[in-house]
Amino acid sequence: MRLSSTFTFVSFIGLASLAACGGDDAPPMVDAPIKDVGFSKPIAPLKANMETAPDTWAEIGPANLACLNTPNADVANTTAVTIDTKVEDFQSGNLVPNTTVTVFANQDAGTPFPGGPYVSTSSGATVSVEIPAGTKRFGYKMINPNALDTLLLNQTLNQAMPNMDPQVVGRIQSVSTATGATLPALIGVSRTPGTGILAGAVRDCNGDEISNFIATVSSTPNTATPLEGVDAYYFSSSVGLPVRHSQQRHSSKDGLFMAIEMNPTTVAYVQAWGYPTQADLDADQLKLIAQLQTQVIADTVITGSYDPLRSN
Repeated sequence: MRLSSTFTFVSFIGLASLAACGGDDAPPMVDAPIKDVGFSKPIAPLKANMETAPDTWAEIGPANLACLNTPNADVANTTAVTIDTKVEDFQSGNLVPNTTVTVFANQDAGTPFPGGPYVSTSSGATVSVEIPAGTKRFGYKMINPNALDTLLLNQTLNQAMPNMDPQVVGRIQSVSTATGATLPALIGVSRTPGTGILAGAVRDCNGDEISNFIATVSSTPNTATPLEGVDAYYFSSSVGLPVRHSQQRHSSKDGLFMAIEMNPTTVAYVQAWGYPTQADLDADQLKLIAQLQTQVIADTVITGSYDPLRSN
């Protein structure tokens, strides 16, 4: 069944009204400005990009969305696979030793695979995890005394091990407590304790990062019904850090976004919307291009890889 691509925008508009004492002296009602929550319609269609050097990105053409709303092509591994990886900090790239890592199927962080937990080494912050046979998508949970609990969702073996070599060393990233405070501060926001952060990168069918999408976290699937308090921000591709809405109103070439200030909830839908083609932009046909069901957890960062939305 094809998922709906209908766009429903739910905004929160405050109306400021003054009580009238009577007669013609009553002033008219005035609409308060609509708060910018990072969900303003893009002004360009979706583009594909590639990183040519650290924090240097080049546009390579229209985003390839040929797989959008087609049947999912994920294939389960037939044997257990060992992945050697290392834990780094998201912002600094510094190694994060002594991190407890669990691995789980899909988004089910509460039911880790057998064999864990694993702990990254005290020197190189390396860790070996085992992915059991029959796995299509999986995630990591990272816990460290100096970091916010961090989840990395929607991983595949092709992403983790590009050559399907069982001893390839990749990296997984946690978010330190300092980084968790710094990222919102860069956009002029003080993070509210007890709220959650959702973030990720959106890529097209070729695995290239997408620019010109907008993101939100919705209470409903397939339509945009933003959670109360959600505020989405996009990263500057030249510095790899989030910037204010006035500087970046939609995703840049690095395809990165983050949504902050959400109260905990057991069901949430992280969504990316955009105009796949110039014709869609001209007709103002904004379409849902990526969606992942997850949750919002207090004082936890949930990151993920976002592919074009599939039909199953």
